[in-house]
Amino acid sequence: MPKYLVTMSGEIPLRSHRTRPRFYRRLIENIEDAVEREGGKLIKSEILEAKILLESDREVGALLAHIFGVHRVGRVLEYEFRDLKDLAEWVARNSIERVRGKKFAVRVKRSGKHSFTSIDVAREVGSMLKPYSTGVDLENPEIVVEVEVRGNKVFLYEDSLRGPGGLPIGVEGCALVLFSGGFDSPVASWFTAKRGVFVDFLHFILGSTESTYYAFKVAQELASRWLYGYRPKFLIVDFRDVVAEVSKKVDWSYRQIALRALMYMAASKLAEKLNYDVLVTGESIGQASSQTLGNLSSIERAVNLSKPVLRPLIGFDKDEIIEYSRRIGLYDLSSRVFEACAIAPTKVVTSTSREDVLRELEKIDLNVLYKALEAVRVHDLLSSKPEVVVSESDLEIDFIPEDALVIDMRNPESRRIKPIEKAIPMEEVVWDTIPRDKVIVLICKTGSLSLLMAKTLREKGFKAYSYRGGALAYFKKACRVK
Repeated sequence: MPKYLVTMSGEIPLRSHRTRPRFYRRLIENIEDAVEREGGKLIKSEILEAKILLESDREVGALLAHIFGVHRVGRVLEYEFRDLKDLAEWVARNSIERVRGKKFAVRVKRSGKHSFTSIDVAREVGSMLKPYSTGVDLENPEIVVEVEVRGNKVFLYEDSLRGPGGLPIGVEGCALVLFSGGFDSPVASWFTAKRGVFVDFLHFILGSTESTYYAFKVAQELASRWLYGYRPKFLIVDFRDVVAEVSKKVDWSYRQIALRALMYMAASKLAEKLNYDVLVTGESIGQASSQTLGNLSSIERAVNLSKPVLRPLIGFDKDEIIEYSRRIGLYDLSSRVFEACAIAPTKVVTSTSREDVLRELEKIDLNVLYKALEAVRVHDLLSSKPEVVVSESDLEIDFIPEDALVIDMRNPESRRIKPIEKAIPMEEVVWDTIPRDKVIVLICKTGSLSLLMAKTLREKGFKAYSYRGGALAYFKKACRVK
């Protein structure tokens, strides 16, 4: 069974004697959850001062390096030694092939009472390995033989990875993240979770559900890669009627600000109802017109939030945020999210007052907002498929989910001239073989026949949708994407 020596984040062992056990326990629980999600089992966990010795039924080093609260994780060999000579011989015996023909150095850490020092161990091991190597190089070794002595046991590192640091998720309360799925909000979520906070995601549908579909996939990837110890949730609020209300009643230059204020209000009410401690956004000062310091201040004071707003990225520029998105493995998915929040792309006021915001909000029928909140949908990110974000009440969609069955209703000649990728001709579909929970997307020439067919299939229990605008819209979009 592989064994790992996990070094905790430096701030965890520095906690008080009352707090420290809770942090240790939480970190081990999160590790256990991570291993079990991958189908494995944690055989043993033992706290050794600021480290945890783990034994699992499979290789999990890369997984452990994605758990908040972990500073470093190393795969180790373990041995109970009798004396310095026995210790050095065992280390040398298990390191010969690694140093053969290479320059090396021996690094030793020691904890406990011994008749020898760390330098003694390094010297003994080094003298035994030197004949097999091209020499010792303490400054720029090709191979480092890393040894840790604890009590009467010695650990020899086979490899090691750096962890994310931070605090174990679950020691610092719960946050609701306003989550678009683009570059900013996922990185803000990551930084919040790094400080030991449970994070759930609130997404507003502002236009096409395609953005929501990919936002869900981003959140799901973040959850599966980094969020261990709980089951993250994805909340969806259909804000399209609210967007329409703002567009109809608010002055052009204040629309973005009014929309942001209404999102704050909605998030605050949900956070209060569902017992979240704080709200989190991906805002940074000056990144957009509605994110100037003056506007952020005026909006927050105008809506009188019941929960504080945290902005982990407040001092980051866009390049830094994108770099973090790459590092945490979300860049490719976030690149596919179209952030459709720009309902006034130009002439947005950059410095407003609380009174200005209140004046514009007074024009809004807040019943539209309350109705949207009543219909909030909550999904488990670990067990739900991305298709769940498409509302059952929507008969038309303007994108094709990745696992959907695409049915081409056009005539054979049209299909031959301009084929639709991975589509099945209507006449070849064997309906009895299609599961009722399978997403079906029907495409005709203009979208009218497919809409009628989608209605008919819904009545028969199928999860069917019509592609809005038909093949004409499909090919137009395909050209735009290219």
